[in-house]
Amino acid sequence: MAHLYGYPDIGRFGLGHSMLAWARCEIWCRNNDAQMLGPRWFRPRIGPYLRRERDKREYFRLFNNKGYVGEPWRTALLATARKVPAEAAESAPYDGRNTVVVFKNVVGSNFEKHFHEVRGHGLVLHGAFRRITRKKYLPEAPAAPFLAVHVRLGDFSRFDVNRAEGGTHNQRLPIEWYCDSLVALREALGTNMPARVFSDGDDTELTPLLGLPDVGRANDAESVMHMLEMAQASAIIGAGSNFNLWAAFFGQVPRITYPNQAIVAVNDDPTRETSFRGGAPLSGVFVQHVTKQFTKKEKQSELT
Repeated sequence: MAHLYGYPDIGRFGLGHSMLAWARCEIWCRNNDAQMLGPRWFRPRIGPYLRRERDKREYFRLFNNKGYVGEPWRTALLATARKVPAEAAESAPYDGRNTVVVFKNVVGSNFEKHFHEVRGHGLVLHGAFRRITRKKYLPEAPAAPFLAVHVRLGDFSRFDVNRAEGGTHNQRLPIEWYCDSLVALREALGTNMPARVFSDGDDTELTPLLGLPDVGRANDAESVMHMLEMAQASAIIGAGSNFNLWAAFFGQVPRITYPNQAIVAVNDDPTRETSFRGGAPLSGVFVQHVTKQFTKKEKQSELT
């Protein structure tokens, strides 16, 4: 009997970029009663070692593909079944053979082209992502509410204000922007809520931010643990990176980004996202969302 399958061809991208093909495939399989072939997370990379990055991007160590079709059936199906690109799946007639619908990530505007396919499914995908994440990389519930500040440096380019505000991502935002955003949010909330800094930079690069009251670095951990930890925050102040994008999406966390650096809106309610540049106060509606998230997280921490 022929079967219908989905396969996320994640490619050799960073974790955040890779995950979109996985997420699209997960939702498509659920909607079409199809089985999903597990992603091939083993993609050896030498670049992170040459650049001496904190994250070596060895994603095969992080995931178990629990609940998906694995080896040897995955290889056999990819070799013998009819393969159809996801973009052509609706128009392709099924002719009685095993069929694999293939979801691929693309270079460039990957999220702008495809994120609409998963928007609104954040909680479902959060559960699926936690299911395939190896247990030792799942964060514990936080002892108290906190704000997450995601500072991406690493392989990002030097900041150019004109290019950044024009929508060019992957830039090193000034550390002062994170400081100003955190101060503005705390003032609007009327409290110095503790903040955790998630970053691939070293302490000297983060000195102005780490010098603010009640600000500390997140514990050293694998990228997936940091992503899931940020999903537990009351708000995220983030770089123009799809890494914090997924965290905000999974937890439906209110998010502050630099103008035109959000990539795509990920919250079901768009008023839970805002951009900030020094001088303009945060909107009252956004602050209310953060306050509600704080209250929710506070109640959850009291129960654990």
